[in-house]
Amino acid sequence: MVDPQAAPLTRADWTDRRLRSEIWSGRLRPGDRIPVERLADDWGVSPTPIRESLRRLAGEGLVDLTPQRGARVAIVDPTLAAELYSVRLLLEPVALGDSITLARGDDSFVTLVKGAFSALVEAKDPVEQQTAHREFHLALMSRCPNRTLLAQIATLMDRARLYQFIGKPNGRTPHRNDHLELLRAAVAFDAERTIEVHTQHLAATLRAVQMLIDQNPAPITRPTNND
Repeated sequence: MVDPQAAPLTRADWTDRRLRSEIWSGRLRPGDRIPVERLADDWGVSPTPIRESLRRLAGEGLVDLTPQRGARVAIVDPTLAAELYSVRLLLEPVALGDSITLARGDDSFVTLVKGAFSALVEAKDPVEQQTAHREFHLALMSRCPNRTLLAQIATLMDRARLYQFIGKPNGRTPHRNDHLELLRAAVAFDAERTIEVHTQHLAATLRAVQMLIDQNPAPITRPTNND
């Protein structure tokens, strides 16, 4: 959902959003080389903002930067995926439990979660979908008082974005029923149910990634020479 009060995108912001969309929509697949000069020409920008965006995406684990070889969309590593999700499955239930317990009776929490859910449902393009998905899950944990825990979870979410994209090859955020169940449990302040649904949600995403890797190992785990 577009915020009518949001500031207009700068050229750097526009380029960053466009590059993320290329990856999250699947136009650039895992292992594909990212053709900086060609994209700059196609988009009518200089290569500089694209290279700046690539550095940010490398920090999030979406892009691999190799000296002398340029940038490629990160290759899906099933071992890393399992590690990321196993840590998330340890940390996020703790934050959720604290958040829902402390939010009990807090109308502002209900408003925040409902708003984040609406944004997720209304999101159209891949960047909006990924951003709204992240913000919805963070809204559920927003009342957790442990800022360090929340920062670690946010970092892990960012690193897992490639796997979320791989787990939704039809371009939509998966498990929409899970999100509705999470909303219902959270606004009812049912911590146990929220944790249960959330755990199933993460586990289902990991299974989808692993199944897709098993079915299509070559395009997901080996680089290509696409320009």
